[in-house]
Amino acid sequence: MTHNELLIATVLFKNRILGAEGQAYEDLFSSVMCQANPNFRQVKPQGSLGDKKNDGFDPTTGAYYQVYAPEDLTTTEDKGIQKLKTDFQGLVLYWSSIGMLVKSFRFVVNDKYKGVGPNFYANLNELKKLAPTVEMDIMPASQLERIFQGLEDMHILNVIGAIPSVDVTMLEMDALHCVVNHIMNSVPENPTCTIPENPNFFLKVEYNRLSDYVKSRMLAGLISENVIEEYFANNNNFMKDELRDRFNSYYLLSKSELSSEDPDGIFWDIYSKARPDGANKAVADAVITLMAYYFQCCDIFESPEK
Repeated sequence: MTHNELLIATVLFKNRILGAEGQAYEDLFSSVMCQANPNFRQVKPQGSLGDKKNDGFDPTTGAYYQVYAPEDLTTTEDKGIQKLKTDFQGLVLYWSSIGMLVKSFRFVVNDKYKGVGPNFYANLNELKKLAPTVEMDIMPASQLERIFQGLEDMHILNVIGAIPSVDVTMLEMDALHCVVNHIMNSVPENPTCTIPENPNFFLKVEYNRLSDYVKSRMLAGLISENVIEEYFANNNNFMKDELRDRFNSYYLLSKSELSSEDPDGIFWDIYSKARPDGANKAVADAVITLMAYYFQCCDIFESPEK
């Protein structure tokens, strides 16, 4: 599978995750796990007996999974924590009673890439004290995506179906939109904070001969840097790397098209390439934040420390 085909497949898979709740997410999870592991067994609920707190397992390794996929995880945290406790206890009680050894337990949560609250992990640690021989963890959406991306080509197609013919340039812009929309819909931890002086940042601005105006725009954008970091923390590195490569390619293209004597012109040319058509001020500011983030990481413009 080519890089572009994997990108298309990942976007399709993300959309499936974002739209899946309850049984739909359980079915998606089982589909991925069956393709990833030939020993994985899906447990079908049986009338009033249910599934005995087990949505799937690998009998060869003693790994068990239970899925929780509410419409909104943040508003159902108490219910989710209660499910974590009762499902684990019920799972161990039943499956151990029929001679199935429980060696590991994964509480599979569709957090829709927003992250799982600390209370889940605190209660998971309490369960670990009660069952120290069982290896436990919470499995958010980003981990399921990582398993999906590691599948062989045919198995990826078995999960999402045929990959449509798509204008890859537009699809990559959708990847950018994903982060842009996240920034637009998020509030920085402290909107009134000031950016601490970073010698490397200011040295790089000076080294690339960027104007004070460009510097001030990037500093203003970096106030929202934590929003980008939060997004990447709840996703795997695929999207982060994709955006990095996109901005780096914008920079190399702009540098080849424009005079090196006009660094501000190169900056704004990158901006125009990254900005979606018809962007309002909020979107435009979000793009500046992304540019400042990748400028700091030395993915656009030259590093003085080469």
